[in-house]
Amino acid sequence: LQMYGTTQDITDVWETQHHLRQLSRSVEQSPATVVITDLAGAIEYVNPKFTETTGYTIDEVLGKNPRVLKSGETPGAAYKAMWDTIASGKEWRGVFHNRRKDGSLYWESASISPITDADGVITNFVAVKEDITSRKMSELAVEESEAKYRGLVEGTTMGLFINQGMKIVYVNPAA
Repeated sequence: LQMYGTTQDITDVWETQHHLRQLSRSVEQSPATVVITDLAGAIEYVNPKFTETTGYTIDEVLGKNPRVLKSGETPGAAYKAMWDTIASGKEWRGVFHNRRKDGSLYWESASISPITDADGVITNFVAVKEDITSRKMSELAVEESEAKYRGLVEGTTMGLFINQGMKIVYVNPAA
């Protein structure tokens, strides 16, 4: 009885597959929205957080442009700056005021970067985004409160001033 065989060390392959599974699970379970598009902007991948945030299913957005989220509230110049930046191979960071499938508006902070191949050629774009609606609403509430306060202080006929220590830091028009 004769037996022939070969062996091959597949440790590197196993480790690579393990790392790819980790990366895949990390993106799938990320608390941030992840969107990957082709060079023309057609969506090739979205993670579950995208569906949770926007209300769109994966099937509804695959092949479509992320402009399906466009509310009309973000200036066109912001989109042009974004495309100019990422097309030149650089990362772009900014804020979008977008629209969910149900029509409600939300704010998101985004980081969009080119994905390159081994030769440095851009093949895709990846957006990592965070819903910042609550933070933005808090900022707007503070701004509104400040505007009301300023209106009261500047509109009164009584002279007011604020000092810190021995230094006057504010005087209203009546003073």
